[in-house]
Amino acid sequence: MDSLGHFLLEHGPIITKKVERISGVVANLGRANPLQTMFLVVLVFSRNDSYLAGEGNYTFQSLLDKGIVELIATEEGEDCRTSWSIKYLLTEVEGKRPVKYTHCELDMSFLLGLSCGIFPFANHDHARRVLYQAQKHSQQAIGFSTTNPNIRVDTLSHQMYHPQRPLFHTMTADCLGKSGYPLGKKRMQPMPELYNGQNAIVAVNVHLGFSQEDSFVMNRASIERGMFRTEHVRSYEAEVDNKENQEKKRKPEDVINFGKIEKSGADYGVKLKHTERGMVQKVVLSSNDEERNFAVVSLRQVRSPFLGDKFSSMHGQKGVPGFLESQENFPFTTQGIVPDIVINPHAFPSRQTPVVPVVNYDGCLIYFGEYLSRGRIFKMGGRTGEMVRSLIFMGPIFYQRLIHMAEDKVKFRYTGPVHPLTRKPVADRKRFGGIKFGEMERDCLIAHGASANLNERLFTLSDSSQMHVCQSCKNVANVIERTAAAGRKIRGPYCRVCQSADDVIRVSVPYGAKLLSQEFFSMGISLKFETQLCYIIWICSSFCC
Repeated sequence: MDSLGHFLLEHGPIITKKVERISGVVANLGRANPLQTMFLVVLVFSRNDSYLAGEGNYTFQSLLDKGIVELIATEEGEDCRTSWSIKYLLTEVEGKRPVKYTHCELDMSFLLGLSCGIFPFANHDHARRVLYQAQKHSQQAIGFSTTNPNIRVDTLSHQMYHPQRPLFHTMTADCLGKSGYPLGKKRMQPMPELYNGQNAIVAVNVHLGFSQEDSFVMNRASIERGMFRTEHVRSYEAEVDNKENQEKKRKPEDVINFGKIEKSGADYGVKLKHTERGMVQKVVLSSNDEERNFAVVSLRQVRSPFLGDKFSSMHGQKGVPGFLESQENFPFTTQGIVPDIVINPHAFPSRQTPVVPVVNYDGCLIYFGEYLSRGRIFKMGGRTGEMVRSLIFMGPIFYQRLIHMAEDKVKFRYTGPVHPLTRKPVADRKRFGGIKFGEMERDCLIAHGASANLNERLFTLSDSSQMHVCQSCKNVANVIERTAAAGRKIRGPYCRVCQSADDVIRVSVPYGAKLLSQEFFSMGISLKFETQLCYIIWICSSFCC
């Protein structure tokens, strides 16, 4: 790895040149391709007997010079027939023709990407859970992603206060931040690679029923001590117009005197939404290539785990805290160890993640110094002080806190803005929008017989409106100003078809239905409304003394 690091630092990115092995056409892609993989060249590798015997001291540069190792780019890999390992080159399958490989992987772990190769025991997991961790959870986990957060002005960044390394790590993880690996001009030793999570003591138990489905119970005292505490920084940028400074030169009297009230120019501030808050961390004044000045203000917010925040282990076992229990109510071991997380035992069979108990079981050997009856531990009940009769499986497991948090997704509304056309609540959460009540929610209320709640949710709190309908011709009656007897003018509902206002009644309809009838009427289509009188019976009770 040291020779490879020297090689990449000295040569930098390599220009990719693709050679069609069948037609022999050379295609120069003409761009630097940093994503290149090391492969063994099978033809040269098989002829070099000293390398097969393990004799001699080889460096990465010498292997490149002899052609034993070759760097293959993404486009070149399409024409290569690559073997997974050396053993596939030496073994032949009966009844099948031998495959003529052109290249061979240096190690089978190189088949996996970086996000998939750094978590252990992936071969024990279900493939879907491995994809969850590699594609989603590894990108959503919060860690210490940058080494210069004080000078960065990212739009949104997350940082964990105390990231840790898991107790188990793979060979790929050991290569990251390896001791003695040269990096930088001054050859400074880098810090070890930090993972996006912390090691938590996890107990497999049912605690008061708050760990149903994907939820689990967390220790409130552990959270107060700083477990999974993160920092969120959001930056806001606004351009500052400097036309006045460009048109005229600055004079001595234009210099701002501190302590003197000056006339301020235009306001270029950015208004925060009602869901955004924080403390000002830094203010940056700069200019872009077009000599336009702008200001960036960063707001910092410290968040501790709360109910509904999303967590996940390294094996796709995701869940949310369902209850924050006090430490004195948790069961504890004879050594005084209290779990940080209590997860339901039914979370493993259906999701096919047996590797979580395996990590838990092996972690007992590292953390406690012994297996403790194969991970099962006698515990004392926190509420009663008596020993729990059943054995509880407990051990350290690496957990990640994801960026999906309840504070960013919680939504409520009493009243607020409505759409000017349909008069229904707007749909944006940042604008005090309404909560969506879809067709499946409507079916649930119908199944429960909650007709009054359904009417309130879909009509009263949405777009309740009133319109006038003529009972004789069943057409819509308009509110107009007309001349009555004795030449006086009155304003009220009037049916133009019947030329009368006697049978006009007022009905309550959603404004969406009223708008639909008006749009149909503009197309020359008149809708007729069947009306029915509804009786409301008020039940009054009186008590006699």
